[in-house]
Amino acid sequence: MKTSYLIKDFDAMALPQAPSYEYACAICDFTNETHWQPLIEQICENNDLALSVVERVSSGENPTFLLHSASNQAFYIKFIAPNWLFQYHHEKEALNLCDAATLPIATPKLIAHGELNNWGYLITKGLEGQLLSDIYNELTDDEQQSIAAQLGRFCLQMHSIPMQKTSVLYKDWQKFIDEQYHNSYARRKRQGLRADFLADFIPYIAHTPYTAPDTTNLYLVHSDLHPGNLLVKRGDDGISLCGVIDFGDALVCNEPLFEVTTVGLLVAKGNTKVFQQFLESYLYQVDDKRTLLNSLMTLTLLRHTGNLNYLIEYVPGVKQCKNWQDAEQYLFPI
Repeated sequence: MKTSYLIKDFDAMALPQAPSYEYACAICDFTNETHWQPLIEQICENNDLALSVVERVSSGENPTFLLHSASNQAFYIKFIAPNWLFQYHHEKEALNLCDAATLPIATPKLIAHGELNNWGYLITKGLEGQLLSDIYNELTDDEQQSIAAQLGRFCLQMHSIPMQKTSVLYKDWQKFIDEQYHNSYARRKRQGLRADFLADFIPYIAHTPYTAPDTTNLYLVHSDLHPGNLLVKRGDDGISLCGVIDFGDALVCNEPLFEVTTVGLLVAKGNTKVFQQFLESYLYQVDDKRTLLNSLMTLTLLRHTGNLNYLIEYVPGVKQCKNWQDAEQYLFPI
């Protein structure tokens, strides 16, 4: 349902402290740089940043704008509504953790941040490269495998960053899984999951029970490593992964496989060689393919974000399937 009429009198200089879900979505979906420019200019002035607004660079979700310095260097400012303010705190901490670590691929450097009327904002330095999503279908199979291998090495290093339960990112994984078992079906039904897949939802997770790992190890998990959050560039040595962005869904938990689900679904896209390259570079030892497949599939169904109908359409071969067991081989081509 279109809700653009809700922003008729929107004034970013007087951000609503407690917008309704519908109003927050309308602001995120239908506002542009004209609406936000006065506030952005004030924020930049308050932070002693000589930056000018260029344009909005995202549609929907969190309003994000491209800024330029006098030397034409790129910066970005992202606004997070009170309804999803946890994303502000998560991304702020995750970016600082990555900046302090030695990672093989660049992550955005946080320049300034703050809260206004319960809205969060983050200003980051721009990274070189273009979105992988813009060219992914044009890449050769070897190039896709190369990107997957580089992403595997990045995840291995990111997951090695020492983490503590005191982090704002920490999630008690067993508690989370228990909650998802109780809540996921109703959420997928509200999302309008295709009828045959919805009917198989509970039978599948009941038949393939997932057990949280018995380990105290904690991992910083990006949890949204899809081509729209990966930057690439071409050079003499071929195509390289040069940036990872958008840590708003980052978390800390003891289940690294949660990271693997997104890569398998949205980067591999049914390509066994691509997925295997990621797993090998991540140094993941596949001892039991069936157990791994069941875990990845169940974690996907229980996931607290995303729409499964998108996966059904996005991953080749899944649309013709009638249940999750048939879809496994396409979603996670192990």
